[in-house]
Amino acid sequence: MPESGLGSRLPDLDYGLFAFYLVCVAVLTFILLPVFVVFFYSFFGSAVGGLSRPTLEFYEGAISNNLDAIILSIQIAVITVIVDIIVGVPAAYTLVRYEFPFKRLLTELTILPMAIPGIVIGVAIVRSWGAPRFGIDIGGTVEIIIIGHILFTIPFVIQVTMATLESIDYRRLEESARSLGAGWLRTFVYVIIPNIYSGIIAGSIMAFALSLGEFNISFFVYTPQNTTLPIALFGGFRTATVGEASALASIFILLIVGLLLIVQLISDEGVKLGGNV
Repeated sequence: MPESGLGSRLPDLDYGLFAFYLVCVAVLTFILLPVFVVFFYSFFGSAVGGLSRPTLEFYEGAISNNLDAIILSIQIAVITVIVDIIVGVPAAYTLVRYEFPFKRLLTELTILPMAIPGIVIGVAIVRSWGAPRFGIDIGGTVEIIIIGHILFTIPFVIQVTMATLESIDYRRLEESARSLGAGWLRTFVYVIIPNIYSGIIAGSIMAFALSLGEFNISFFVYTPQNTTLPIALFGGFRTATVGEASALASIFILLIVGLLLIVQLISDEGVKLGGNV
């Protein structure tokens, strides 16, 4: 005689899977709750004295008061990515393609900035270039912020490009191109780069997102005349209203999430085309 009711269904329950989903929900709630709270305050402002009607007024104030910081952060991120590509892609190709003395050491050195805390890099840059040296005076300028961001982000471009190069048979592509008379430069520009473009783009967007959100290095080298978005966000939570500071944080989150979605889209396209980004 078949059992009925809850007792008959319990043995079929996969307790391991149930526990997994439970942990996932708990972790996601822990991570996403602060984000939802920030968005909530960005529309309603402070909850002290009761909730008001939702409004976009805080977003208008956040953008108008921090427009220079937003534009400067985007400009710095764009310049950082351009330099990362110009320097990082040939460096990655050289490290993967050629054998030379100290290759392993140089490869490890490209990872070093990823392992060093940003605050250490910031202190090192201030000690090195905070005062005029060798006739170069970049202390307190935008240039010193860009240098810090490049130092912090270029390892990501190099590592992603190296991983993409190692996932394709670049030697066969080179041999095919050179058998048709192409020189080194034409082979690199017209054969190698098109086959690793998805990795370059993914690494570049990652570098853009990291530069846009970089705080530790910028905090040591910025001045009131070149305040970046993360610095403005930090200052906003101390001086601006709760609603305006939350709106600025929400804008920052939307920028980063948008960039991450683009990276995911490019990664999916890379997989479809046979690449491994």
